[in-house]
Amino acid sequence: FEVDRGAVPRAFHEAAQSLGHDVEADVWSPSVSAFGVRGVPGEISPFTPVRLHVRQTRSVQDTAWWGAVQRGVLDEAFWLENAVQSMKRPGQLVEVSEGVWVQVHSEHNRPLEPKQTVLLRIRTATLDASMERETQMEWKVGTQDQLVPALEQALSSLPSAHTSTIWCTSAMAFGDQGSPEAGIVPHTPLRFEVEVVL
Repeated sequence: FEVDRGAVPRAFHEAAQSLGHDVEADVWSPSVSAFGVRGVPGEISPFTPVRLHVRQTRSVQDTAWWGAVQRGVLDEAFWLENAVQSMKRPGQLVEVSEGVWVQVHSEHNRPLEPKQTVLLRIRTATLDASMERETQMEWKVGTQDQLVPALEQALSSLPSAHTSTIWCTSAMAFGDQGSPEAGIVPHTPLRFEVEVVL
């Protein structure tokens, strides 16, 4: 639910605002903040205080960190790792280097060879989806400085990957300079959806 907007009892909103990332807690609530004068017919009597056992996998703080990271105030790697871990997407998540996480969705029958030329289809996005763009380019495997470090490291570490999602800190992408022509401001962690076409 969306905090302060979703159609759930006030107790849920209050718990969401006070709990952090991936936290379990018991929340005690008076009836007025829970189910009030109506209760839940057949389950909770009117005017009944309740105890909620809550496990919050994605907190208000998970979106609040974005601005502080871009200002350089918060530890970007810590918050990005927590955000990535909480996404619960199918498939194994691998940290290939500090600040770079990869999830492989499909693989080729054989790995990439050094100096092999492949076509990369890349969808780049910020985590808050304020910027998204698609590009494609040819890449000679092993060529330095043709890709941002996160892509180089991910593709080199997982040479059989056909389609994958790569998350990275800004240090492994466009750093403290950003990429104004691409609409990427400084200190912006990114997500890349990559397809390697042989």
